[in-house]
Amino acid sequence: MLSFIRRSSTLATSRGLLSPAEFVKLRAGQRVVALDATWYLPNAGRDGRAEFAQERLPGARFFDIDAVKDTESPYPHMLPSTATFSAAMGALGVRADDTVVVYDKQGNFSAPRLFWTLKVFQHPSVYLLDNYPAYKAAGYEVETGTPAEPAPETYTAVGRDDDLVISFEDLASIVREPLLRRQLAMVDARPQARWAGAAPEPRPGLPSGHVPDSQSVPFTDVLDPETKQFLPAAELRRVFAARGVDGSRPVVAMCGTGVTACILETALIKAGLTDKPIVVYDGSWTEWAQRAPSAHIVSE
Repeated sequence: MLSFIRRSSTLATSRGLLSPAEFVKLRAGQRVVALDATWYLPNAGRDGRAEFAQERLPGARFFDIDAVKDTESPYPHMLPSTATFSAAMGALGVRADDTVVVYDKQGNFSAPRLFWTLKVFQHPSVYLLDNYPAYKAAGYEVETGTPAEPAPETYTAVGRDDDLVISFEDLASIVREPLLRRQLAMVDARPQARWAGAAPEPRPGLPSGHVPDSQSVPFTDVLDPETKQFLPAAELRRVFAARGVDGSRPVVAMCGTGVTACILETALIKAGLTDKPIVVYDGSWTEWAQRAPSAHIVSE
């Protein structure tokens, strides 16, 4: 794991955020496939797929993060195999040379998870729309009614870029060594009360708390409270600096099930804190709370 801590960042700089105007311009000049990744917490009482059937970006397809995952894992949303991911993309009519733009109806909630997933599977041209509510508010075109079925394509992913992911086993080996874990910055996107162990987790039977030496950076802190767009880079740097994250150490982003952790991953990149690796702990708190020794679960 010392190699992970000491290696240089491998982030690709050609992937990033698009404003609504930039998305419209991009779509006018080339083939662009929009993927709707809208997902709601189980207690929200809303259905992303049903909302997609009512309204979406023109020509968009629905990517179900509850379905395209490691179905053999007991933990939610774990990354799928390369074969499963490739089959899902092909079924949605996506080609390997397509420019893909992802979004979600909440603004920036679940779309960053798909954005990160596409980077993990090394899709060469992928962007995140920042964001759908702002796109609608600007009066740009939306599509309603029954969506057309995409014509399937053959899609073959290059494979997983595991430099963007950290497993339970690897994180646990670091956390066991206090001096080693302090060479990392660990940020948790859950609300501060859940991180502190003062509020319950939304999943029955799961204790709240946090990984030792992790910092609470609620995902809401990196988004504009009104528009849900990402804050300007300078403000993001201030948010992270207040938690001791300044780009001088590798960063592990985590949350409840690996979804909102990707909001922090995207915010770190927008902030320019990319000199060291930024990885997402896929299993996040759901896995950690069930597998880690009690000595490595902190409640404050």
